[in-house]
Amino acid sequence: MARVPGVRHVVLCTTDGLLKARSGGLARDDAERLAARCTAMLSLGRDQAASHGTGEPVVRQVMVQHDGGCLFLRGAAAGTALAVITGEDINPGLIAQEMQLMVLRLGEATLSTPSRGAGGVG
Repeated sequence: MARVPGVRHVVLCTTDGLLKARSGGLARDDAERLAARCTAMLSLGRDQAASHGTGEPVVRQVMVQHDGGCLFLRGAAAGTALAVITGEDINPGLIAQEMQLMVLRLGEATLSTPSRGAGGVG
């Protein structure tokens, strides 16, 4: 993901808030706080999907756009999520595509983490 224009940081975390990996340049404390925020955002997404979606409450992607950049979040495997922090000048479609490719490259077996809580990202 580091080669994608505009990507600042990448974090791999469990859906119950534990940091699994982080890109260089992102302090561990900041990465752990991001992992915790990702848990909250995924929970809100699941609630939204349960209330207004069809079928299972699966969160495919969450994007938060703010002054200075964006946060992209998606499920990576059972109990695991991938978060990408970007600058403002980005191609959102390219970011989403590269996130999907990263998930596929890492593989389900590598990313799968048993969740401590109920209702992981599907």
